[in-house]
Amino acid sequence: MEFLLALQFLTRIPVIVRGTVTEETKARSMAYFPLVGLLLGVAAAAVYALFSLALPAAVTNLIIISFFVLITGNMHSDGLMDTADGLFSGRQREGMLEIMKDSRTGSHGVMAGILAVLFKLVLLGQFPVVPEKTAALIIVPVLGRWAQVYSAAMFPYARTGGGTGLFTVKVGRRELFWASATTLTASVLVSAFTCGLTETVSAEVLLTGMVKGIVLAAAIFAGTFALGRYISGRLGGLTGDAYGAISECAEVLALAVSVIMLRS
Repeated sequence: MEFLLALQFLTRIPVIVRGTVTEETKARSMAYFPLVGLLLGVAAAAVYALFSLALPAAVTNLIIISFFVLITGNMHSDGLMDTADGLFSGRQREGMLEIMKDSRTGSHGVMAGILAVLFKLVLLGQFPVVPEKTAALIIVPVLGRWAQVYSAAMFPYARTGGGTGLFTVKVGRRELFWASATTLTASVLVSAFTCGLTETVSAEVLLTGMVKGIVLAAAIFAGTFALGRYISGRLGGLTGDAYGAISECAEVLALAVSVIMLRS
């Protein structure tokens, strides 16, 4: 039930969840967020493989970004834009939170959304080898969803009067443990498998791939911790929009680190 709830919450895939859904159930479902990210990544890799047969790489990259926007209902990008509007409004804490609740998007939010798309588009264009790009498409959504779980578990919730993310106050170490186990396993296995495809398979090559997966996961942990602490310090905690913003930034960071490791 918790997995289906996570799938329903994070995507626009029509899912029927049977049974009583409580705040505790919603919180437990976050343990499955990285697994949902893994499914999205595999789907994106399949879309990439299909369209790359007939279209140039740049067009295919844009299709991939559009696929994520459509399948998630643009939920995380919306959070990024709302958070940018609030943080850069120049107001005090309550004023920032009020702006983030506003359904209208300001200039700061628009610019943040544009930059996020441009960063992803450019970074995806830096992968010269198909297996390595496929690995990035699979791993990056996993890391982005893990960042949400970590943020919910480790930082307080900012709104005292409720909100769509209020259930996250019940997210704890159990959810973070299972989300982290899924994320680290996926990062290590996919990275090791990719190295085996691009080079002659050997114990050394597989070990290199495993190390790359661990380094990537560590970089996302550091980035998520730093950004979560910054936003929490400004808002007195995090909100649902902030989780989306952190997820988007974690994905951009994951792509950037992957490109750096390709060139090292």
